[in-house]
Amino acid sequence: MKSASGTAAVILGVALALAGCAQLGLPNFGLQDSALSAPALSTPIAPAEVEWARKSGANTVSGTAALKTGDANHTCAGQSANLVPDSAYARARMTAIFGNATRGRRAASLGPVKFERDDPLYVSTLRTTRCDAAGSFSFPRVPDGVWYVTTSVKWQDGSQVEGGSMMQRVDVRGGKLLKVTLP
Repeated sequence: MKSASGTAAVILGVALALAGCAQLGLPNFGLQDSALSAPALSTPIAPAEVEWARKSGANTVSGTAALKTGDANHTCAGQSANLVPDSAYARARMTAIFGNATRGRRAASLGPVKFERDDPLYVSTLRTTRCDAAGSFSFPRVPDGVWYVTTSVKWQDGSQVEGGSMMQRVDVRGGKLLKVTLP
């Protein structure tokens, strides 16, 4: 017969093990992986949570994305740059991809993160543009709010794709020009 302190120790051990897995960033947000299959992100976006993002605003979010390797400077030229409005769904998605919802990188060698399906409001409220030849992007007429800026810097090194995706959370307000440098 186990004592109460023995049972408590087992429960504490399991809790610490689960917390350790969470800190390692093990996927638990609806990722599709060759070794793991989980359901889609569980909390859909409430329309009121992102309706503000459909409006036109007085802010501009612009930036650059580049990675340096040796003597070479690689940019996001030709890649998509995205501006994603903040929501519980977006935070969970960014955490699943980048390990947090503030700022992050994901190596191209890890491959893309696959989700069962994206919330239609996530897709319809994100803004997309292309990085120019210099690796610059700009989003004009952005309404006040918290957004995620994402893009990729990728290049071919022999048969290997190098670089990766990057993200930064930004808060833009008051008709400002916000400049972002990724990573």
